[in-house]
Amino acid sequence: PKKEYGKKAKNFFTARLGIYDLKQALNLEWQKYQEFVASLFEVELKKHKIAGFEFDGKKDDYPVEIFDYRKFKDSAINENYLREIQSVIGTNERVYIIAPINFIEFLTDYYEIDGTKYYFLKIPYHIIKELHKTPFQKLRQPQSKKNVNDLEEAIGFHFIRQPEVKSQVQKNKEEVKIFIESFMSKELDKKQDEKEIKNFETLSAVFVDKNYDGKTFVMDEAFFSDELLKKDWKISFKKSELGKKIMIIYTDIYGNDFIEIHPIK
Repeated sequence: PKKEYGKKAKNFFTARLGIYDLKQALNLEWQKYQEFVASLFEVELKKHKIAGFEFDGKKDDYPVEIFDYRKFKDSAINENYLREIQSVIGTNERVYIIAPINFIEFLTDYYEIDGTKYYFLKIPYHIIKELHKTPFQKLRQPQSKKNVNDLEEAIGFHFIRQPEVKSQVQKNKEEVKIFIESFMSKELDKKQDEKEIKNFETLSAVFVDKNYDGKTFVMDEAFFSDELLKKDWKISFKKSELGKKIMIIYTDIYGNDFIEIHPIK
């Protein structure tokens, strides 16, 4: 090596995000897996049928399906999969689907078919804590530009638990406006119990790709929480600077994202 490169070796470290490292999680006993993800996403395990299609439980009184990765290990949750469910159940306001993130083909956190919104609850790396009982600490995301580069000496886990976001997009010939009506995410206190939080309290930032190509997110604009507060939680763009689609990523202080894609032209 010294003769070939002529340089001394340098220190390095490897880092793994973990969200794709699901082998141990997928090897869980199926019943234990169902119980764990049900408790994680506050789902009541209760099998019931809608027009002949069997769901595994309910969340906020909406039907929940726990995707069986064992039976469909070579398949994925895509538009065809959802349309098969929709063709059976007909109209329904909301359906939740729990699955490992690498089994979900959608980049957005929900997909709408005939008025039914299918929300994807993605299995987080937090499951490693259940398997190994290792204490992890959450890493907070910045809420302003001044502390965007601050670092914490901590071990973090990727807790993929989407925030609840309500927004409206209004368009006219010259302008596109995004109104963020509410932003709520779950937060745990020191006893690992959920505590009450105020609207927008856990919002870190909103990132926008003004010309989304359908494949890759390219950040054109970033709006941190303190900036959005001054703008009364509104974002506006000239229509001339936008492409056919825009992608919006809402991020909470723990790094959890909620993604929306909106057609513009």
